Amino acid sequence: MAGSSAAGVLMGISVGGGLTLASRRKAGTSARRLAFVGALSAAVTFPAELLVVAPATGVGPVEMVVTVLAWPVMTVVAARHSTDIAGLTRAHPWLWTAGPSARRPRRRQPSQP
Repeated sequence: MAGSSAAGVLMGISVGGGLTLASRRKAGTSARRLAFVGALSAAVTFPAELLVVAPATGVGPVEMVVTVLAWPVMTVVAARHSTDIAGLTRAHPWLWTAGPSARRPRRRQPSQP
């Protein structure tokens, strides 16, 4: 369990760092480019999970197959949510980055009588 947690932290740092660098490098970063960077960094760091699962399960065939099948799933999830991870989404208000668009004044609701 500790090994998988460490592998997850490694993957999170890798994906988050790669997306941060990609989004800061070019002002007009497209969602497709961020998705590619997220998928690539997740696909490259996922073998760390294989290195943890293999000795922990005694290289059990079922466990290894399940872990290998999780690889494309994790790659697609990282690609799909790359704009969320980079903080460039407007779909989730709690992930908004500070900036001119975040400082818009709120519209006031009419008061109830």
